[in-house]
Amino acid sequence: MATRALKVHGQVAAGAFFGYTPMFVRAYRANVFTADTVNATTGAITEGGYSLAMKAFQSLGSVTWASAIASDDDYITVMVDQPTFNTGGGATTSGVMGALKDALVATVGGAAGNYTITTSTVLNSDGTFTFA
Repeated sequence: MATRALKVHGQVAAGAFFGYTPMFVRAYRANVFTADTVNATTGAITEGGYSLAMKAFQSLGSVTWASAIASDDDYITVMVDQPTFNTGGGATTSGVMGALKDALVATVGGAAGNYTITTSTVLNSDGTFTFA
């Protein structure tokens, strides 16, 4: 049996993304991206900051991957489909990623100035991403 290269849309798929333009977006705010909690008596689930932040990201575009909850609850990183994701200003916060800061304030809480948003679109040769 012959071995063939993996192809996506007719092109060899090694080392690149095909079919959409991914962008990794990381939001930082100390100790807020927490896990959901369950009341031991009633079984009621209270959404933590991580779940609430996911709603904020999903309100702005297509999320294709999400990181695990950080051990220190400080970060959430998602991969989005860049063309569908609103990277512009929001209703109250201007500038790049202002809409995301507004969405995080609305869902997680706090002030827009408490959030640091960084992005990456380049996969380094060592398999890591550099956020800026």
